[in-house]
Order: sequence, then C-alpha cells, then structure tokens
Amino acid sequence: MPLAPWQVWWIEFDPHVGPEQAGRRPAIIVGTPLACALPNRLAIVVPCTTTERSLPWHPPVTLAGRSGFAMCDQVKSVSIDRLVDQHKSGAVEPTERDAIAYALSQMIVGR
Repeated sequence: MPLAPWQVWWIEFDPHVGPEQAGRRPAIIVGTPLACALPNRLAIVVPCTTTERSLPWHPPVTLAGRSGFAMCDQVKSVSIDRLVDQHKSGAVEPTERDAIAYALSQMIVGR
C-alpha cells in the first residue's frame, strides 16, 4: 500500500492506553514523502475527531463532506498494519494542510 502525505486512512487505534484516541477512525498521514517511503512499516498520523473542543491545535477538516478536526496534539507513529482502508475523502485540502502543518509546528517545534 503506497502511502503519501495528506492521505486520509481509516486506522484501528485499539488497543489504546489512557487518554489516547481509541477505536477505528480517520487519520491524516502527516509524514513527509521520505517518512512515507521508509522501510520501517510505520506511518506518522494525526487522528481525527468530530468533537468540537475549540482548541487551536485541532484545526477543522472536511472528510467526505463531514466536518471534523485534526487532533494535532495526538500525532503518532503507527504500524501500517493498523491502516484499515483509505478513507473515501482521499486527502485533505491545501488550506487544511496549511492549518495542520502550522498546528504541528507549534506543538512539536514551537516556531
């Protein structure tokens, strides 16, 4: 399964620990093309939710016509064995990508 940045996949996050996102939900591939091509069988993802928490690090996204939020505070590497199926929305829009990239830069690098 070829992975690419900004694709949306259904991912099985169970088993989870503590407050991590759980269950089967869409997640956005946020790794670079290099990260997506590594032979380690990992994907760097941001899980999505439909719950509005009014957090600046949860930028809005539209997935298959449904409003949601990218949970940039829960970025994680997951085994590609957790990827169930490519989401019917396929990928996020460029303006959404910019908002996610900005939120991630604030959460991880702080610039």
